[in-house]
Amino acid sequence: MGSWLGLGRLCWWGVVLMCGLGMAGVSAGAQQIAFTFDDLPAHGPLPPGETRMEVATQLIKALKKAHMPPIYGFVNGVAVEQHPETGAVLSAWREAGNPLGNHTWSHMNLNQNSLMQYEEDTEKNVSLLALQMKDADWKWFRYPFLAEGDTAAKKMGFRVYLAEHGYRIAGVTASFADYEWNEPYARCSAKGDRRAIRWLEKSYLAAADEDIGYRRAMSQQLYGREIPYVLLMHIGALDARMAPRLFKLYQSRGFSFVTLEEAEKDPFYKYDVDPKLLPGPDTLEGAIFERHLPLPQKKDYSAELAAVCK
Repeated sequence: MGSWLGLGRLCWWGVVLMCGLGMAGVSAGAQQIAFTFDDLPAHGPLPPGETRMEVATQLIKALKKAHMPPIYGFVNGVAVEQHPETGAVLSAWREAGNPLGNHTWSHMNLNQNSLMQYEEDTEKNVSLLALQMKDADWKWFRYPFLAEGDTAAKKMGFRVYLAEHGYRIAGVTASFADYEWNEPYARCSAKGDRRAIRWLEKSYLAAADEDIGYRRAMSQQLYGREIPYVLLMHIGALDARMAPRLFKLYQSRGFSFVTLEEAEKDPFYKYDVDPKLLPGPDTLEGAIFERHLPLPQKKDYSAELAAVCK
């Protein structure tokens, strides 16, 4: 979001810290990560012969085997309207004990639409979420494309909407662009290119591992500690295939798995859990830019992924 995490601004957070020394005095949440999954019930193309329910079942089994806490899945209801059979994915997610949140009805981009259109699209998702979640907490919102508005009026207007409707924002402080791997995986599967699929698997884990170091470097640079991260993932075919190995990777790097609610208790997420506040940085990159600090280096796989199996 918008401004404003200079050292002077840090002091009002109400945590024990010394201005000018960052947040080294705050140790809670070190090496914790909350997984979240976007675009339920359907994300990206499928390999030949695979169904949305098979993808969801594979992922749900991996979550259970890894002893994950309840994991939020963020819903675009339009998929259920277009393909009613995918409603079973949402039911399976809930039956496994995992909650659902709002990702707008049609995965709408606030930067490209009016505030009224965006609010209407968000509201259209409510009946589906209420039906699935009943009395459980579904008042978490994830911005599609992480686009929070290209004007101050949109940005602030939608924060008013969120506050009035009791939402909290599902922030994102970790992402290795997992979605970029799902379409190449479908292409390579259709071609039966096993060598390419092995490269996709290897590069997927490499990107995740590199992202761990990238996030840790920013968090340490900013605060002298690790914040609890919120990881953005998607319910894609390769995501489901790789989930057991991905979870083991994070565990091998010292992470414990926590819920979204637990992660966002950290002061870093203040602007997300209380939309009534004026917006401030809600990504590590945003906080880095605000402090005019250099970003760590991270490999971009997008060109290779776009070219493989073409």
